[in-house]
Amino acid sequence: DAIGVGSFVKVVGTKGLGLNIRAAAGRGQNINFLAMDAEMFEVIDGPEVVDDLIWWKLEAPYDASRWGWAAEDYLERIKQETSTP
Repeated sequence: DAIGVGSFVKVVGTKGLGLNIRAAAGRGQNINFLAMDAEMFEVIDGPEVVDDLIWWKLEAPYDASRWGWAAEDYLERIKQETSTP
């Protein structure tokens, strides 16, 4: 499933190194914090294409101070559970 605003995503593929969450889209932007594999975020803006990467603005649902832009290559959409009768 495609990532979009309102989606929930988790960090994947960093091999334990973590993902730099940046103040703005782009590799050269300041780093707000480091997100670890499996950490979950809500997508609140994007996409923006910078440095040949697709960037999404994320916010942690449990801590609004943990926000920033991340490259889509290291994000995986979390499928919402839907109940069927």
